[in-house]
Amino acid sequence: MPHYSIRLKWLGSALNKIRREAGLTIEAAAERLHWPQSKISRIENGMIRAHWGDIQDLLDLYAFDDPDQRKALIALAKSARERGWWHSYGANLAHPFADLLSLETTSKEIWSYENQVIPGLLQTKEYALAMVGGSRAWERREDVEKFVQIRTARQSVLTRSDPLNLWVVLGEAALRQMVGGPTVMHDQLRHLLTLAELPNLTIQVLPFSAGASTGMFGPFEVLEFPGPGVTEVVYLENLLGGLYLENETEVHRYRLAFQHLRASALPEADSLKMITMIAEEMSSDRPSADGQNPGRYVPDSVAQE
Repeated sequence: MPHYSIRLKWLGSALNKIRREAGLTIEAAAERLHWPQSKISRIENGMIRAHWGDIQDLLDLYAFDDPDQRKALIALAKSARERGWWHSYGANLAHPFADLLSLETTSKEIWSYENQVIPGLLQTKEYALAMVGGSRAWERREDVEKFVQIRTARQSVLTRSDPLNLWVVLGEAALRQMVGGPTVMHDQLRHLLTLAELPNLTIQVLPFSAGASTGMFGPFEVLEFPGPGVTEVVYLENLLGGLYLENETEVHRYRLAFQHLRASALPEADSLKMITMIAEEMSSDRPSADGQNPGRYVPDSVAQE
């Protein structure tokens, strides 16, 4: 399946709905446009990258005059034909992950929950290298390095002129899992604190003390998009790429799950305090100049007990 499959599927689904509302069959539409029936069928099934002019012809035929929706559909058709920056990495990308990179560039908001690792959009290069290298999923060093480049390059969506809004809930384990050692973790946590200054980024921590939660079923992302067709999708990442859920009922359940998670998590200010505290713990775990561990940081609240 090609990398642009999800956007084409959404475009086709929207066009199918508009055609049926116009009271036209595929046969009738094809006859009026002097197109083969298979062309319209393949467009509606997301099997071909139709030129935006063809989409405009279809909308004209269907007398679809909603200006905002027309603009969004044509933009969707154009974006499906564009080659994003990630295409240069080719074979290093599983198709579901390539789709994710594409969708991140067009998303207006993402809700992300991670219980074990720092999300890719927030990782330092050193953390990503340690995580990907430690997974043993790639045998060649160059493949690991290219994948790390991809994971860090995608972060530009947070600082572009029209930035993505990102809300992240991190399980406490993600902050304490010793990926790459204390130095890498310390720098990663400090990086989180720096990113947290962005107005379009919210970071909350779900502490161990929160107990059982919907987050115990694993990490997920809910991506929201402007425009017609599918406007929300859930992404579930795994070792081989990932899985997408588009069913409205399934997406709704994940939205509720995220709302419960952020309600159970520490408020943002307290979350950043916890990240700072754990970063200091990681700093104290780093060997000193003489190679000795200087001791572990103990919060005042614990020391006074």
